[in-house]
Amino acid sequence: MFLIIGVKLDMLGAFYFGFEMWHLELITGLVVLISSSRSLLLKTWPDFAESSEAANRQILSSLQPLDYIVVAVLAGISEELLFRGAVLPLLGMNWQSIGVAAFIFGALHIGAGRKYSFAIWATFVGLAYGYATVLSSSLVVPMASHAVNNLIGGLLWKYTSKQK
Repeated sequence: MFLIIGVKLDMLGAFYFGFEMWHLELITGLVVLISSSRSLLLKTWPDFAESSEAANRQILSSLQPLDYIVVAVLAGISEELLFRGAVLPLLGMNWQSIGVAAFIFGALHIGAGRKYSFAIWATFVGLAYGYATVLSSSLVVPMASHAVNNLIGGLLWKYTSKQK
């Protein structure tokens, strides 16, 4: 069963805003992979933990819990439209292109207290989202995964951070 949620993305005709039931499994797998990996890195890589804390403090500290949903969804949609909806199709639909788009995604996550460790992490995440986009031919998959992962990370930070 194929349900079209939106219209075909004209950028090289590569991806749809479509959803098939198996995409839900892919989204769930991405959320588990990325959120659990992030949790492990926060506990084992001090530089990554420091970078994440700095970014979260800067972006999230003044938000109310419901605001986290808006921020997570807007970041998920906008970043995925740019990197997986525009950059990836321009580069091509292969592993090299997924890697280049992921590297750019990672590099643009440096700054605002985030160090090279955060860029490495964002590159890994970009690889996962890029692969999922090509596999599913749908931008809904990385958008939903990105938004849910951001929401989980933000809420966990909000309720476990020592600097509330």
